[in-house]
Amino acid sequence: MYNEIMKILITGDKGYLGSEFVKKYKASFEIVGFDIKDGFDIQDFEQLSEKMKGCDQVVHLAAIPKPVEGKSFDDYLNTNVLGTHNVLKAAQENKIKRVVYASSTTIYGIEKGILFDVPITENQKFVSQYLSADKLSCRDVDLSYHMSKVMAEQVVAWYGLNKKFETVALRFGPINKVFLGTSVSINNAIQAIKFALEYPKEFWYEAFSIVDEVPHIDISKAKTILGYAPEKPNYSPEQIHSGVEERKQ
Repeated sequence: MYNEIMKILITGDKGYLGSEFVKKYKASFEIVGFDIKDGFDIQDFEQLSEKMKGCDQVVHLAAIPKPVEGKSFDDYLNTNVLGTHNVLKAAQENKIKRVVYASSTTIYGIEKGILFDVPITENQKFVSQYLSADKLSCRDVDLSYHMSKVMAEQVVAWYGLNKKFETVALRFGPINKVFLGTSVSINNAIQAIKFALEYPKEFWYEAFSIVDEVPHIDISKAKTILGYAPEKPNYSPEQIHSGVEERKQ
C-alpha cells in the first residue's frame, strides 16, 4: 500500500526529461531527486541506497543519453550499465516496489550506420543478433551507446524476471526531435513515465516502445496496457534531422 502521495526517487531529475517530469507532476508525487548536478552519482552505491530510503518506486533516468564523441566504451559501461546495476541493487536493499527504467529505441539499432529492421515491435532482435560486422558502418561511439542500453536493460530484466521487484523499461525515441524518422515529444515521454508509475497491476518485467505515432514502430502494447495516448507533435524544420530511409548512412 502506498501513502496518499507516492514517494519516488528520480535519478537524473535535473536532466531534460527528469526536470520536465518534475515540473509537470511535482504535485502528484513526493519526489526525491538524485542528480550528478547536485553531487549525487549513480556509481556511488551508498549514496543511492541512503537517498532511496522510504521511497515506494524509482524512476531511473540518469545515463549518458546518446552517442557522444570522446566517450569511451568504458564510459558507457561504467555509467549506463554498472550505474544502472547500482540503482537496482539499492532498490532491492530498500524493498522498492517498482523501478521504471528509461531505455531507448537505440535498443532496436536506431543509430546512423546501422541497418535496423522495420517494422519494429518490442520483441525486435538486438543488432548483434541479426547484423554481422561487415553490415555495420557506425562509429564506435554509436555501437557503444547501443550496447550499453541493451546490457543495462538486460540487467533490469534480470531483477524483474527473478521477481526481486517489478521493472518497466520505457524505450524512448529521440526526445523532441526526429532522428532516423523516430521521435517522441517531451509531453508524450513524461506521460508514459506517469502511467508506468501508476499502473495498478504487477509488472515483473515489461518493455514498451514510447514514441510518437510513427509508421515503423508499433506502440499498440503501450496504448493497450499503459493507456499511452500520444499527442501529435508539430516539429519545426530545425527539429527534423533525418528520415528512416537514411538508416544505412
